[in-house]
Amino acid sequence: MTVVVPNYNCGRFLANAIDSVLRQTYAPFEIVVVDDGSTDDSLDVVKQYGDRVRVITQMNQGVSAARNAGIRASRGALVAFLDADDLWHPDKLAKQVPLFENPAVGLVYCAVEYVDERLNHLGTNFTGRRGRVLREIALLRGTVVLAGGSTAVVRRECFDRAGMFDREMSTAADWDMWRRIACYYEVDVVREPLMQYRLRPASMHRDVAVFERDVLHGFARMFADPAASEVRPLRRRAYGNLYLMLSGSHLEAGHLRQAVAYAWRSVMMWPAGLAYIAAMPWRRVRRALGASEAHLADTALKFEA
Repeated sequence: MTVVVPNYNCGRFLANAIDSVLRQTYAPFEIVVVDDGSTDDSLDVVKQYGDRVRVITQMNQGVSAARNAGIRASRGALVAFLDADDLWHPDKLAKQVPLFENPAVGLVYCAVEYVDERLNHLGTNFTGRRGRVLREIALLRGTVVLAGGSTAVVRRECFDRAGMFDREMSTAADWDMWRRIACYYEVDVVREPLMQYRLRPASMHRDVAVFERDVLHGFARMFADPAASEVRPLRRRAYGNLYLMLSGSHLEAGHLRQAVAYAWRSVMMWPAGLAYIAAMPWRRVRRALGASEAHLADTALKFEA
């Protein structure tokens, strides 16, 4: 078992993450910390662990490149990922690894506890899917694998078949990787909150523009992938759901023009999504856009009639 910890300027959290790995009741494992060009005290933190932790340093290239470096350096048949600002419950690996006795399973994740920077409890998520989940991933039917990389344990051979993390992606790189693994393998889950996910103001998932770029790139890859041929008949429905999600993301961020544009594109791709669009707070859109631009929102709403 190899545990890959990608790190960029998370020195104040890094020791907590490493300690949570060292407290695992499952053994043996190796820890590989990939420092992605940090400018804080991250390397000083790692040095305190001596030979208990292997360190790879590289110029800043992003989280996908850091994970790939860790995968290439891995010596275990299983690879687990832990972001440097997250933590594991001591029994996480011990409860996940037995599920790999099923040779069809390529990835195992777990439920999540959300915490703030001081580890105060914010909530728990037990959702997610198991089994053959490619259709669910393509249709964006909720979150299939929770909390990105920090819950996932993956067979090392999966990366030989599905490829490495896409270096052009950041916020949706996990979704893209799990999608590619799901083309070949089943997914399983331990429905216990065995990971603490820190919600921080600087979390990269809050950048709507980056998220938009990532998911559009990921969808283009998916429908061009021969291994994902079973979801090609779902293309219009999948894009309808994607545009609806992007509409909601932009609306929440206050990007009202983009919200209306994506809502319209969603209707054009998959009219069945109109019920969700109608439930969005369009009065807020009309007030903010003003009379000259409200016509766009009116057009989208009239389509329902």
